[in-house]
Amino acid sequence: MEHSQSAVKVGDLAPASRSYLRHIFGIAEEGYAQACTLGPDPRTDARLTDRDIRRALKGVFQIGGLTGSDLIVEEVECWRGYVRADYLCLRDDDLAVIEIKSDRDTLSRFDEQVRVYSAIADRVTLIVGWSLAARALRKAPWWWQVLLAERTENAEPRFVPLRDGARNPTVDATALLSMLPTTDLRVLAKHVGVRETNQPHHLRELVALRASEEDLRNAVRRWLTRISDQRRSLQS
Repeated sequence: MEHSQSAVKVGDLAPASRSYLRHIFGIAEEGYAQACTLGPDPRTDARLTDRDIRRALKGVFQIGGLTGSDLIVEEVECWRGYVRADYLCLRDDDLAVIEIKSDRDTLSRFDEQVRVYSAIADRVTLIVGWSLAARALRKAPWWWQVLLAERTENAEPRFVPLRDGARNPTVDATALLSMLPTTDLRVLAKHVGVRETNQPHHLRELVALRASEEDLRNAVRRWLTRISDQRRSLQS
């Protein structure tokens, strides 16, 4: 069944999800309504797919008041391609991951995703359907925000908060550098005064010791901006 992006309203997001969504997307207070779960829909054809959730999420992005400096990039390889994030979001230099687990997904790669996202991201939001909600909630680190994706009575998807999120207490600078292509790593190494080496792993360790937090975040922003620009040019 096809669903339009406009079907998702700000009121479909309950108050407990405000702090993180406001922080990342600048969503205003007005229009929020209390929300509670409706329970799993017994109809097989009512299970939410990844595509359903992405369409609904893009509706949230559209009402979020994004500015020119905000970046949301879909399907990004993290940590040299070990994991592919559904969305990487950058706002006010906070790097956030949005991971989707629909009713038709599995948790077969979830442990590896937890390891990678917990090393690189300042914040993580997990959006999960009813079929995986209980198991995913137990597996997700305490600081991850968890939103339940379910259908309303009129079959439109909405997000209900299961757990509010916090800032990651243990971002790993070396892991963050592992996201950057070698060319970007070498540019950053030169910027912070690290002598170039033919061993990228060793170079990452040296740069992690020398680079400031601002240096790292600027490098990640340049990389994500380039990915976003390249994709837009291919679509035009």
